[in-house]
Amino acid sequence: MSKTLTIMLMSGSAENEDAQFATNLAEAALEKGHKVQMYLFGNAVNISKNEVPIEGDLHIAPRLVDHIEPTKNFERVARLIEKGADISTCHTNEHARGIESKDYVEGVKWGDVGGSFTKYLMTSDVLLSVGH
Repeated sequence: MSKTLTIMLMSGSAENEDAQFATNLAEAALEKGHKVQMYLFGNAVNISKNEVPIEGDLHIAPRLVDHIEPTKNFERVARLIEKGADISTCHTNEHARGIESKDYVEGVKWGDVGGSFTKYLMTSDVLLSVGH
């Protein structure tokens, strides 16, 4: 029997392993035929936006770049949406971080606690909050 998993993610890429854990868990749930809803809150709102790489010298040691690149979650978020996940973000947190005007990863929805997250809560079988 299919269930609905809702994940409230509060950590962004490279901050710790929370975003990787949450996106991997969401993907596993989707592959098992479950519905996944993810609400991006706090620093997690940063993974809702398209990556805009800079050109030129990153001023980061190559070994560190090699370590950081796999921890990025932009592509994971896009893949989850392609597989049917419903992902929305907290616009208030976007505004506080000055990123509200940046483009979303395709399929991520503008959201808020009173609307998006409340809808997720009301339609969930399991709620998991992930973050520090």
